[in-house]
Amino acid sequence: MPSCILTCYYRPKPGGFCKRLFRATEALLTRGHSVHYLAVVPFPIEHPNCHFHRFPWPADKTSGYLFWAVFHLLSPLLLLYLSFRYRIERLFAFGYTYSLLLQPIRLIKNVPLVLFLRGDTLEKHRVTKKNDLLIKLEFFLEGAGIIGTEMFGVSESLTKKITERHNFFRARKTGVIRNDIPVHVEKKSEKCTYNLLRASCVGVLEVGKNQLFLLKIFEHIQAEQMQLFLYGTGLDEVLLQDFVKKGNLANKIIFKGWVQAEQIWPETDLLLMPSLHEGAPNAVLEALASGTPVLASDIPEHREILPPICLLPLTDEKTWINKIHEIAEDPEEELHQLIAAQELTSEHLRFDWDEKIVRCILGTVPTY
Repeated sequence: MPSCILTCYYRPKPGGFCKRLFRATEALLTRGHSVHYLAVVPFPIEHPNCHFHRFPWPADKTSGYLFWAVFHLLSPLLLLYLSFRYRIERLFAFGYTYSLLLQPIRLIKNVPLVLFLRGDTLEKHRVTKKNDLLIKLEFFLEGAGIIGTEMFGVSESLTKKITERHNFFRARKTGVIRNDIPVHVEKKSEKCTYNLLRASCVGVLEVGKNQLFLLKIFEHIQAEQMQLFLYGTGLDEVLLQDFVKKGNLANKIIFKGWVQAEQIWPETDLLLMPSLHEGAPNAVLEALASGTPVLASDIPEHREILPPICLLPLTDEKTWINKIHEIAEDPEEELHQLIAAQELTSEHLRFDWDEKIVRCILGTVPTY
């Protein structure tokens, strides 16, 4: 039977978070369900059963403390009204911030609330050295957001980490729904000729992605051997550009900015991902789909989707430098080994994500 489902998110923006939110919404709609959502501006989804409910705020002023204070105070009331007005049967949220806004409905109407977690906000705050008071506040809000929910993380390590750090605030059920490997990505030819090797690092330019670590490594790599493309923008962009200028590295490190994913992989021979922490590393999944070899930091999130040959110690610059030199000396053999190992270990990432996310939201998928 078709269900009437409610979610919320403040506004669409580029990136994997919204891409998955919209994909989940479209998966529900194509299976005959109705989706209502509260937002400042509409999602890029056209469907007769997709219903936009506007949060009363100027679309060009969705930042700053005033907006977020009003959004968090007013949204629970608006969502509660919508839940009664449209006889909502299920709730889902991407991120504990939004599940927190839906919690009054769960408590008052006893409607199931499904929460999807794509990253560890507390860990991000610790890495970026945020104020201890802010971290404590986020800890409380995270707990209040997950309590009583059916919670799914994008990795086993994420689900376990968040579950174990809350003794009082507990989800009713927990599980894992990984991001799948994209199926519509053109694969590279098995016979590649490598001249000047093109390495890429893809993601927001920030401390957690650890791009500065890569720049220090490329001080030891000859420009004739390999170039590094940095795809993305972010808070650390000026810092990284200054490092490149001071080190006279502009001949081998190129800032590409934010571009569509399909433009990245034809120009990439090797993906380098030295992240300090991850939620769901979409760049790695896209690389696997396109047949692009990966070298990544040996962290739990990468360990779940990459073979050991692709993992390097998180802070050991010398090991990274030596491995890159090995690849530069014999790229055909070294990169082929990485690709072959990746193919063997990525089969569990090829599944019908749309069907699984719908089953999670409707409560028909097994949890643990």
